[in-house]
Amino acid sequence: MPGSGLNPAADRKRRRLRRLRLLVVSAILAILFGIMGAMTQNVVAQLNTLRSAASDNLQWTLSQVDAEFLRFRHALDTARVEVHLGQTTAAQLADLRKRFDIFYSRIDTFRATGTYSTLRRNAEFKQNFEVIRQARDRMSALADLPDAGLVAALDQMDREAETVAPVVRALSVMGLAEFATHSDATRIAVTTTLARLALIAGGMFVAISLLAVLLLRMYRLSERRAVDQMLTTARMRTVIQTSLDGIVVCDRAARILDFSPAAEAIFGCTVEEVTGRDLLTLVKPEEDRDRSLAAALRNPAPETLGRLYVDGIGRDGRVFPAEISLRVAEGDQGQIFVLFIRDISQIRQAEADLIEAHDRAVAGEKAKAEFVAVMSHEMRTPLNGLLGTMSLLADTRLDPQQKAYLGSMEVSGRLLSALVNDVLDISQLEAGMMRLQSRPFRLSDIVEDVIANQHGLARVNGITLYWGWQSPPFEPAVGDPDKIRQVLLNFVNNAIKFTPRGGVRIEIEALDPAAPVSEVELRVIDTGLGIAEGDLERIFRDFEMIDSSYGRRSGTGLGLGISRRLAGLMGGEVGVESTQGEGSVFWMRLPLERSAAALPLPEGTAAVPPDAAAPGHALSVLIVEDNEINRIILHDMVTLAGHAVTEACDGREGVARAAETRFDVILMDISMPVMDGRAATRAIRTGTGASAAAPIVAITAHALPEEVAAFRAAGMTDVLKKPINRKELLAALAEVSGAAPQAEGMGAVARPTGPLFDASRLVPDDTAPVSAALRALTGRFIDQIDAMARDLADEPQASDPAARMQLLHRCAGAAGTFGAVALHARLHAIETAWKSGDSQPLADAARNIPPLWQETRGQILAWLERMPPGA
Repeated sequence: MPGSGLNPAADRKRRRLRRLRLLVVSAILAILFGIMGAMTQNVVAQLNTLRSAASDNLQWTLSQVDAEFLRFRHALDTARVEVHLGQTTAAQLADLRKRFDIFYSRIDTFRATGTYSTLRRNAEFKQNFEVIRQARDRMSALADLPDAGLVAALDQMDREAETVAPVVRALSVMGLAEFATHSDATRIAVTTTLARLALIAGGMFVAISLLAVLLLRMYRLSERRAVDQMLTTARMRTVIQTSLDGIVVCDRAARILDFSPAAEAIFGCTVEEVTGRDLLTLVKPEEDRDRSLAAALRNPAPETLGRLYVDGIGRDGRVFPAEISLRVAEGDQGQIFVLFIRDISQIRQAEADLIEAHDRAVAGEKAKAEFVAVMSHEMRTPLNGLLGTMSLLADTRLDPQQKAYLGSMEVSGRLLSALVNDVLDISQLEAGMMRLQSRPFRLSDIVEDVIANQHGLARVNGITLYWGWQSPPFEPAVGDPDKIRQVLLNFVNNAIKFTPRGGVRIEIEALDPAAPVSEVELRVIDTGLGIAEGDLERIFRDFEMIDSSYGRRSGTGLGLGISRRLAGLMGGEVGVESTQGEGSVFWMRLPLERSAAALPLPEGTAAVPPDAAAPGHALSVLIVEDNEINRIILHDMVTLAGHAVTEACDGREGVARAAETRFDVILMDISMPVMDGRAATRAIRTGTGASAAAPIVAITAHALPEEVAAFRAAGMTDVLKKPINRKELLAALAEVSGAAPQAEGMGAVARPTGPLFDASRLVPDDTAPVSAALRALTGRFIDQIDAMARDLADEPQASDPAARMQLLHRCAGAAGTFGAVALHARLHAIETAWKSGDSQPLADAARNIPPLWQETRGQILAWLERMPPGA
């Protein structure tokens, strides 16, 4: 082993090398000391020279200050004489400035040169110098003036020079005396400096000797570190050899310098075969040249380094995806690149399998959604037939037992229809197909709608149903009122069903009613059976019904699950608090934004009798429906209301009949052979047939929001969902018929045959007292409509039609609220016609509206007179 003494020749060789190194170091030290001695002699000579030169220079400079000041004063006097003689020239003024500048520079030497630091520490010298400096600065400002200004300032400059002359002389004399005093001290200081230099030289010798010893120790340390480096290199080599990722080292020219065993396994090449070879021959050329491996090797900027993905080429021609991590390092031959290469074929295959599985899952969800949509349509079509037939059968003569059977059938049909709607809602929510609306609304309107909807059920069960704000009202708000109404309706319906006695209260509370955005909580509180603590979470699961009284009521078990999903879709949450035997509190919290838009007064929510929604005159109705049963049911429902019906079996026949005849309303099915409802509607709207502008009501089982939007985009006026309810059908006919020209003539609006005034929208019954506040509001309503009637009568044609339409729109909402049903229907029909492009009803408003209002006004005043006063 080396150094063990077992190889004398090697030991002698190492000793000779050590002696040789010592001789070399000694020679170098001798040369260094010789150089230092020569440099010392040179420094001493230069010091002597500099010492004398500096002293002479300082004394000369001090004497020159006085001389230059005298030359400046001479030039100043000469210039003043020439000025008085009128013979001043630019050359003389330039010479004056030159002399002043020389004097200026002499004075500035004392301030800027370190040689005069000793003089500047003298208090008297410092004081004199400051006086001269201030006078010099004042004269400098005068010397910098233009020639004309300088000529005018010569006397002022002379006074300044006269004042400072004694000080300049004293400064010069003081400096000469000071330097004479310090001359001997300077020579002694130089001698002392040389002695110190000798001592420093000796110290340097010692330091160099110590440095030599230190270098020797460092040399030995470097030898030990070299051994450690070899061990580290060996360990690193082991890591490289065992790495699963291939490691390739190349230079700037992409020539391979090293190739790890893993790289050999990946590419199928040995290190001998690829050393010196171009690395780019092992990868396929890349389309993206800016993010390619060649670009990274050519320009190793930070944005080009990092992780790259290439296609590698094996020795056998196999092409495989590879991931490369690229880094830059410094090697013996300059800059090198270290590449960590991984074969990612298996990863890519796994990704492809995952993508394929995801696509299959998406296709399955799409197929499921399509299946649900088709099944919804297919189930609602026979349901429409069943429920429609039962509705017609209920209008025939039946004995009590038949009516009981028919009632049971209708209840079962409604339950089945609700189940179809719930399943469809669940499918929409799971598939992410349900979309939120965003429009201004009043929370109070939603609650009133829910109470009106559930009022009959509550009355049958003997339940008191009421509501109130628990904070200042937060309205109007912006959100999806339909979804909020659906959740609240689920809560109220459950509360009524499971409350055998007592009441159900709806509370609304805005946590921050003054803020533009607030969390609003809607609570439904009942005094019913309550829910066991273990069942509180379970009741929000789909198809989940607890085993107590909840399980014995009718229902699908989907309502609360849908409510939770809808609340989450709106960014809120739902929950329940309950004590068994005492009642429950179902709540929904939603973040709502306050609407900046003003909303019209809400219309009344009182129920309308079945036939009250029908228009007051016969309509010509075209029914386009491919299902014979549904067509018969629609035919009977419409004809029983006194309207004329024409039938078409598919969309193409419907388009032909609409082109031949002018119909007041078209009832259009959506899913039909030959031509579907949307295509038929577009054909009618784009054509020039007799019914191109007629209202078209969609009759469909397709209930998705985006589908309803598509129907309206195709040109449909309204949408009725199967199964068709007779009341809803007649209400829809009354709603849209105002847009169609009537038999009385183009633009005429028939007078409704129903009552002019419905007092039930203001008080619950004829015996209830009318409060002073309600009387005052009714009086304000009468004043508002009187003003509208006067405006229409005074200027029927001169006013702007759009402004007149806005006036009627504002009054229509108030008319519905205060029970003026005939006036409200007439105004609504005019507005509907206006929106569809028919302006004739608006033009006739001045002739039709005032008489109708006078009759209605008389009934309202008579009612107020006979009603008892209230608080």
